[in-house]
Amino acid sequence: MNIQRIVSKVWLLPVLVAGIAIAGEHGGEAAEKGEVQKGREMIREARVEIVRAELHLTDAEAAVFWPIYATYREETDAIQDRYAAMIAEYIRRYDDAELSNEYADELIKTFLSIKYELLDVQKKYLPEFQAVLPSLKVARLFQLENKLNAEIDAQMALVVPLVDPT
Repeated sequence: MNIQRIVSKVWLLPVLVAGIAIAGEHGGEAAEKGEVQKGREMIREARVEIVRAELHLTDAEAAVFWPIYATYREETDAIQDRYAAMIAEYIRRYDDAELSNEYADELIKTFLSIKYELLDVQKKYLPEFQAVLPSLKVARLFQLENKLNAEIDAQMALVVPLVDPT
């Protein structure tokens, strides 16, 4: 598998975001949460598949890496769940014309907090990854994580409307 398959693994994100908006309008909160959870699980599974295929771990490396990575992903997924909730709330408010300067302040603060928290988790786990993998593989892991996150962000940018300041 090459890195270009990332695109095919996260293509569902615009559909997921659109599904959030549609579910909120027509299916209610339960349908919205079900769609979000299903999409998030698909993305999580694709991420692990890509890392597994692209990191080229030996059996010995894999035995010590995967438990650490699972814990790392639990922490980052919890933060990214907050990000998904923030986006869903923004879309709801946008669709309902409930945007305000106060909400914009809250949105910016939440967005930056999430970005800093993700960086803090990466910094926290860097020494753990370095303790069990050669630095070249750790660098590749962080590159993969960055590429996946960048692709997800790019797909989100296609479907999340910009704030209208007027």
